[in-house]
Amino acid sequence: MLPVIIGIIELAGYAATAYELYRTATNAYGEVKNYQDNIKKAKDEIKKIMQNLDKEITDKIDRQREKVLLTTLTSGDKQTNTTKSASGRPQVKSNLITAAIKQKIPFRPIISQICEKADHLPMIQLRKQKGKKLKDVIPKSKVDIVAKLLKMTAQELAGANVDEYIIIRLKQLAVNFMFEFMDELLKWRSPLKAEVCFGYDIKTKKYLAPQLASQTRIKRVGSELNPFWPMPYKDKGTIGADIIIPEYRGEPLTLTNIFALVEIKFQNDVIKDSQFQSYNALKLQCAKAKYASKVTSNEGFKLSLLRYPEDAISSEDKKISQSKVKGGKILK
Repeated sequence: MLPVIIGIIELAGYAATAYELYRTATNAYGEVKNYQDNIKKAKDEIKKIMQNLDKEITDKIDRQREKVLLTTLTSGDKQTNTTKSASGRPQVKSNLITAAIKQKIPFRPIISQICEKADHLPMIQLRKQKGKKLKDVIPKSKVDIVAKLLKMTAQELAGANVDEYIIIRLKQLAVNFMFEFMDELLKWRSPLKAEVCFGYDIKTKKYLAPQLASQTRIKRVGSELNPFWPMPYKDKGTIGADIIIPEYRGEPLTLTNIFALVEIKFQNDVIKDSQFQSYNALKLQCAKAKYASKVTSNEGFKLSLLRYPEDAISSEDKKISQSKVKGGKILK
């Protein structure tokens, strides 16, 4: 059974079904056919989302117009009142976090849809086990699989409780997989790059550009089950951004080719000022790199915090937002 499950994951590779693997591994050993159906359904759903993405930025958009369109989409970002006022979590906010919440970004409808999909993964079985040790609800033969999914060692997993922390990790993993699948569908030229790792040179105190597998594909060094962990860089100070939106998606992702960085926080996830201080340091470094390269002299990138569900837009807002943008212009 184990090789079959790994084979399915390797073939599909995308974790709108990552939690389905967990559920299959723990509760339904014989439901391989159902699991395969779930993978197909997840892919079909993402392809529907891709149609919406194509309406916002086409596959053949030229370099000169791309930055203009990203700026236009940012200006037309339909934010919730909670986002505009930066109310809600965390209760105590630094100026940096407040600004990140209020920051307008392109593709909020797409990011909202992906988060909604991840948030509604079938986690009922896991929630029923809340408060128990994971080692007590997972068969020994499945420990390695689940540990890789959760970015944990088998030893860490043995002592972990089934709580919101575990559920959050599964949701984040599902988001990564879905955006990675979208990237693959666009031949690794998606305007939304998932789990982008920036190394850190302790001697120079500077961040390093993401490692690439090809011109526009992010390098992954993890397993088929969780290709995002471990990260390519492992040194102290390394940071991993949930989403990077490049200025020119047909070119390598470098420190001078970042339009926006989006950090996603599901409910009950911790929002730390230190994390955003690191992002801001990267932003300042990118601004200097752009200035030196004569790319621009205004900002490194837009730093955004998207709290789900507070900062996600509703289905009605998505329609309004999409109807206002056409041909790179905001319609009144």
